[in-house]
Amino acid sequence: MPEGRQVQQMFSAIAGKYDVLNHVLSGGVDFWWWWRMARRSGAAPGKRFLDVAAGTGDSSLALARRGAEVVSTDFTHAMLRLGPAKFARRGFAGLIWASSDADAQRLPFREASFDGITICYGIRNVEDRALAYAEFLRVLKPGGQLTILEFSAPVFPWLRAFYDWYSHRVLPRIGAWISGDASAYTYLPESIRAFPDQRALAAELEAAGFRQVGWTNLTGGIVALHTGVR
Repeated sequence: MPEGRQVQQMFSAIAGKYDVLNHVLSGGVDFWWWWRMARRSGAAPGKRFLDVAAGTGDSSLALARRGAEVVSTDFTHAMLRLGPAKFARRGFAGLIWASSDADAQRLPFREASFDGITICYGIRNVEDRALAYAEFLRVLKPGGQLTILEFSAPVFPWLRAFYDWYSHRVLPRIGAWISGDASAYTYLPESIRAFPDQRALAAELEAAGFRQVGWTNLTGGIVALHTGVR
């Protein structure tokens, strides 16, 4: 895995095309994935959420649409700075926008500050996941839930074969063509392949101290929603 600074530079280079690429490369299914994540998270009026690795803010918007107050952070300022205008266009200008370069391994928030934490497609890029899990537990209120939306392992052999072909043959070419940067979309399938599958990620969360850990596969396990309670 690239070091943190390399990841930061890589995502800075594609920030302006990131949303378009997400929609194109997922065939538009990413909108449904955001909706499922927000519903599973328990976001609701009166609840305060931390959205880690928020990127350009689609995950934060999904939470805000359910009435939650959202603090959005990301390690890459070039991604994060695109969020406020997006929120304003969709009528969520009041969404809190915080700490532009917050590292998941060193969160700048007090203990027990949030009812829920979400991290979407970001935990895969964290250098030391154990440090991030400890930080999530620290800033969650007792009974608060962590929700992770992340690429995972397809559960059907035919889908796994198709996904391997698509992610290693098609995705890098489309990503390079649209973004003008081949490195990020070569890194993406490599990082997914190296990441723990559903059961292994659940075991990590349990080892970190989360309770009631479980997961739900979406789109045949191409992505999965993991949850754990402090």
